[in-house]
Amino acid sequence: MKINIKEALKITEKYGSEEVPIVYLNEVNAKNDLNILSIVRGTRFDSSQYENLAKLNVNEIDVVYNEKLYAKLATNFPGKYRLPVGRKNLIELDRIIDDLESVNGNNKRKRYLISLTEIYKKDEKDNLEIVLRYGEKLTYQRWNEIKTSINRNTIIDFRYNEAGIVVFYLLHAADPSYPQKFINFTEIVSMIVDSKKFGVYFSPDFVPEIDVYTVNNKNELLNTYVDTNSSLVVIGGELDEECKEALSQVKAYDRYAKMIVIKNPDPSRRIEILNQIKYVYGLKLWEGK
Repeated sequence: MKINIKEALKITEKYGSEEVPIVYLNEVNAKNDLNILSIVRGTRFDSSQYENLAKLNVNEIDVVYNEKLYAKLATNFPGKYRLPVGRKNLIELDRIIDDLESVNGNNKRKRYLISLTEIYKKDEKDNLEIVLRYGEKLTYQRWNEIKTSINRNTIIDFRYNEAGIVVFYLLHAADPSYPQKFINFTEIVSMIVDSKKFGVYFSPDFVPEIDVYTVNNKNELLNTYVDTNSSLVVIGGELDEECKEALSQVKAYDRYAKMIVIKNPDPSRRIEILNQIKYVYGLKLWEGK
């Protein structure tokens, strides 16, 4: 898996190269007018290498994936290294990918899995070659290209390609109720962003600090839903005709779009509301279709 050298440096300095070894998967050869650098595959990264790599503009290195390293990366860089939502063997994964291919055939939004595991095979020189790369899109076509090269008992960590929440609350400055609606809007956003502080976790791969998007204009909802690939629309306030029109556009694009209405974000019901959002966020409306 490829990681930034700044990430490698932070992990090594924080945990030590003995506790969390970072091993080069491929050799590194780089040079400029003043410096030459050669690191053989299998070498362990240490902080002394950082400056030389940076001088030669080697900002990313390919390292051997292991669960312990990934756990530390996810802890320190949660927006980039997402936690898996599931672990399946090949047969179980095959069923999910087949189901997604079926529902993708009649839907504009295309859903697929993303591998959070990296799988290798050894070549004739006993070097590791990548069969399945970390972060690879497990589309139906790609999965069927590689699955016969993977041991059927292999366990693969994965997440779906959608994550995030769009908070949709129509606001018009000329509306006499605007001040109260704005307060309710900010309360919904705040409770979702702070959900972990209240002990509610929507999904392992959901990072509330960066995965919450806001829309206050009906003409922006569909584009935001598409561009962010969000998993849920939280609607604040009443379902008036203007709101319904915007939501119908989302449903026309994605027949399996998930939505929940929060009419009154009463802070005294915060945990109850967050658990309702969590339940809907976790639904997979395409299953069994």
